[in-house]
Amino acid sequence: MRITGNRAAMGAAGIAMAGLSSFALASGSVPVMQPPQDFETHQACVAALEDLAADDRRQVAPLSIDADGNRREVTLSTKGIERTGETTARYDATLWYQHGRPRPDLQRIETSHSYAHRLRECSGATMTTTGRDGYTLGTFDPIDAPEPKP
Repeated sequence: MRITGNRAAMGAAGIAMAGLSSFALASGSVPVMQPPQDFETHQACVAALEDLAADDRRQVAPLSIDADGNRREVTLSTKGIERTGETTARYDATLWYQHGRPRPDLQRIETSHSYAHRLRECSGATMTTTGRDGYTLGTFDPIDAPEPKP
């Protein structure tokens, strides 16, 4: 069950005032499917996985806080490229995006979390990609607390 509108705002305020450090109001996700991609060789497919892994690493950003107290952080969760057989490999990764803003009215920081999860697998010279894009909304933490990790 999802609570929206005034009931959600009242519930959020009530929970925040009760002193609970963190909670989520809602979440959702959508599947991501891309057509298979063919390469000349298995090695070329693995090289493409390596490029995608490097792209993900470049998106990582440490927690930054601007002059208004707004927060931003990008983290990566992965084991890297895994060789699963002689002609099979996979790269399973999730990028998490956290955006927070002070809520002086609640004496809390409200943080939204979203993610992009991709599982890319090379079988021979063919790469398949599946995954999900999703979010969680409305975690609230004390203003002096560090940003929560998903």
